[in-house]
Amino acid sequence: MGRPNVGKSTLINRIFGKNQAITLDIPGVTRDLSEMNTDWNGKHFTLVDSGGVLFEGTQAESIQEKIESLVVGEMERADQILFLTEFNTGVHPLDAVVGKWLRPYSEKVTLAVNKVDDFENVSFIQDFYQLGFGKPFPVSAGHGMGIGDILDVLTHKFQKGNAPDETTYSIAFVGRPNVGKSSLLNAILNENRVMVDDVAGTTRDAIEAYYHHQGYRYMFTDTAGIRRKAKIDDGIEYYSVVRSDRAIARADVVVVLLNPDLLMCDQDKKIINRVLEAKRNMIIFVNKWDLTERTADMQSELQRIATHEMPVLENFPFIFGSATEKVHLGRLLDKIPQVVQNSKIRIPTAALNAFIDQVIKRNPPPAKYGERIKIFYATQVSVGPPTFIFFVNKTKVIEKDYQRFVENRLRVQFPEFEGVPIQVYFKERRKIKLEPKQKNTKP
Repeated sequence: MGRPNVGKSTLINRIFGKNQAITLDIPGVTRDLSEMNTDWNGKHFTLVDSGGVLFEGTQAESIQEKIESLVVGEMERADQILFLTEFNTGVHPLDAVVGKWLRPYSEKVTLAVNKVDDFENVSFIQDFYQLGFGKPFPVSAGHGMGIGDILDVLTHKFQKGNAPDETTYSIAFVGRPNVGKSSLLNAILNENRVMVDDVAGTTRDAIEAYYHHQGYRYMFTDTAGIRRKAKIDDGIEYYSVVRSDRAIARADVVVVLLNPDLLMCDQDKKIINRVLEAKRNMIIFVNKWDLTERTADMQSELQRIATHEMPVLENFPFIFGSATEKVHLGRLLDKIPQVVQNSKIRIPTAALNAFIDQVIKRNPPPAKYGERIKIFYATQVSVGPPTFIFFVNKTKVIEKDYQRFVENRLRVQFPEFEGVPIQVYFKERRKIKLEPKQKNTKP
């Protein structure tokens, strides 16, 4: 906790040793509560970045009220609270405001003074005693000084133990602004963890939250809405898109949210292509199903429109639901582990060779420059995503169209790859030259 720009996100990045949170010299960058699991000296815990806009007061009134509600709820929940202030400005009037909010929770509050450059001369931090939270601890998030001391204090009551022994799936929600990503996350968690507002761009950073469901542990990432490049007009939004791309790259499954009223607009297609290019498993969630005609015919028609616009979507599951009415959220949660397991399937070499006999030899690559292409055999070399290599006599004359044909026929032959990207490569089979046997010259 702390007023804007005292270095909360910098401190989090220092603890994690990577850029976990956006850091810019602009108040109000972090608007939501973002959870991050970490450990210190064998003690596992969840760190929550509260944001610095609670006391900043320059947001629209409706947004400010939602921010306050989120943060107060988190203060109730927390086992420990780190109250961060700044050395250079001394005790700021807003620090007193933060202190007033924290007063009911003083027993679990630790006070830290950030941006201390000279740890030999910290007499001035005595001024921070007036905030009423006991001994202030000097730290420098930028230089990594004093961090261990603070973590020792925060975790001294925590028990050592192993990390949770559960399968954890990383799930990223992506889509255009206002398609309901934050609403979907709140509906699944059954609490207002992420701020929801009709104003586009309310979510600025990639917000993480953890959830348990039927023996699985999910790490959900609610990303900022991705707009067209021409619409990205500030540094915050640029870094928000960067965070969204990172969330896609590390996700086990990416859930792309679509709006049935503006289904498959150009931006939807670009976002889906981002996921496909990253070779990530994907589920399409058509949100706001409550605002349209909820019939099987309408569902079939919307899916037909989507696959007509992007035929590749025939290979990925569609779920029609509603975040606001909590419709078909269970289907989504059940489908995620299925898709992950699909990405780990291995096809035996014998089955692939049968596929070559039954499909490929009947539809060989077209001859080019008078050269006839022979496909000898195939093998699956990896999973996640499933990757296949077909060994041929010539690769330079195989076109992209034929590569797509092979991928499509593989999907027909092996439908268990639903929701999973497939990679197909062709490689020349080279003859192995045997070295002549050396004569035995021993006496």
